[in-house]
Amino acid sequence: MVKLNKKMALALVAASMLAAPSIAQDKKGTNLGDKEVPATESSKAVDTLTLGYRLADYARTTKDARAMIVAAKMVDSVTVKEGTDKGKIEGTGKGTGEAKVTTSADLFAEAKTLAAGDADIIEAVEAAQAETSKGVVGGAIRTVQYVPGNTTWTVRFAARGGEPLVVGVRRDSATPVDLKIYDENGNLVCQDMSHNVTLYCRVNPIWTGPFSMKAINHGGMGTGLALVTN
Repeated sequence: MVKLNKKMALALVAASMLAAPSIAQDKKGTNLGDKEVPATESSKAVDTLTLGYRLADYARTTKDARAMIVAAKMVDSVTVKEGTDKGKIEGTGKGTGEAKVTTSADLFAEAKTLAAGDADIIEAVEAAQAETSKGVVGGAIRTVQYVPGNTTWTVRFAARGGEPLVVGVRRDSATPVDLKIYDENGNLVCQDMSHNVTLYCRVNPIWTGPFSMKAINHGGMGTGLALVTN
């Protein structure tokens, strides 16, 4: 039998503790945790912006001016930084166009239109505009791109392990678009194939590493897309 003295035992314990992180950060398999992780300020910003856009879509469909006011205030509350990496476009489609960014001012204007002359609602719109927060919540990054029909727009970015990655994509035309998120190993970790105007994905990465967003335009016509992420 081999006897370990105290110094040897401590050395072995220290070595095992140093080796543990390398095993935990193996970065093989799928970079997707099965447990919810606490929201960060930046993930909350993207959640607020995406929810505001979705509420605006609902208000537009139901012609609800008051819901549009709330949507405008939500969008106005988020400070947005414009992204510089436009990614790449792949596919058989061709054509050029311009991607439009929906602002809180646009939504307030829509609310006035939906009011259809109702003085009380118009007054509520003007009151909401007067108290706009000018971006209380920060951390959202927005990248806009025109995506021709039958093409895929890919943007790559990094995400921190243990923090939520939140991604929203909003189209400005009627063409159907799918949203898919892949980790660095090519594994699909989230998708939204609802064809809603505003698409949404939330991923809980295990380790810090790169991810890629693919917005797939299945239609024959192009569309402007606005990608928001933290």
